[in-house]
Amino acid sequence: MSARPLIHIGYHKTATTWMQRQLFTPSHGYHQIADHEDVFRHIVEPHGLRFSAQAMQAHIQQALPQLKTGEVPVISSEILSGHPFFGGRESDVYAARLAQIAPDARILISIRAQMKILPSVYMQYVLRGGTTPYQDFFSAENPLGFFTFSPDHFKYDRLVGLYQQTFGKENVCVVMQESLRSDINRLAKDIADFSGNTLFDGLKTSQSKENASYPEYAVPLLRRINHLKKNVLNPTPMFNLGSVADFLFRTVGYACRSQPMKKNFGDRRPVSDFVSKTFDGYYHDSNQRLSVLLDNKVDLSKYS
Repeated sequence: MSARPLIHIGYHKTATTWMQRQLFTPSHGYHQIADHEDVFRHIVEPHGLRFSAQAMQAHIQQALPQLKTGEVPVISSEILSGHPFFGGRESDVYAARLAQIAPDARILISIRAQMKILPSVYMQYVLRGGTTPYQDFFSAENPLGFFTFSPDHFKYDRLVGLYQQTFGKENVCVVMQESLRSDINRLAKDIADFSGNTLFDGLKTSQSKENASYPEYAVPLLRRINHLKKNVLNPTPMFNLGSVADFLFRTVGYACRSQPMKKNFGDRRPVSDFVSKTFDGYYHDSNQRLSVLLDNKVDLSKYS
């Protein structure tokens, strides 16, 4: 390849959409050479017995001539970190495939405090049509032959360590979602420096919240509405109201964001409360190991 790509693998719910829409743009010296559909079709979807690195390599080679001088080619898709609803068990497979596709790539991994990311993942589950109560979602055991959510997916040291071993420690950068609030300009500069982006001269846009979740107190209503529509997580509902259910979902979600509802229920975060109680201390050792992997250069003091 004529230019070293920056491959951003997620995790989910770590400001990945903001990076894709507002940071990894030509105005900042980046050029995205593959979208989610490309990543899914060439990396994620192929069965292990028929996966070939050549398909994605060909896609990249076709995209590279579109780059202007100095632009960094970027592939950013959080699905490369594994599916959080089902334990992210395929994340090591994707790492191996990326190593075949672009062994010289720089790898960007974005993380977030586990006590924040777990509730956010569940709210995304509801948004995608999930019907399982959060208590069962987080505590479900794997039935024989099938997989459910696993909290171990968010033991970041395991995946970071794997990428460091695969691509070289100097070619893996870990950034925290919390940096978007504390020092977004520093975060953007760090990514630019890591990726070799010499065109970056500061953010051209301010942070805006992407894909904001509905409030947690809306969960009992929203997940029950999901029983009334066909979706990827509930393909055969007892009653399928189609677009009517979609409208009802959005209407209820919007109403729950209203000021009267916030005034009465704004402090209620039942999903976060459950996560804090259930996983208190669960990630401590993992975060300690992650700190060592990152040479103690990243402040994880607010991580569980």
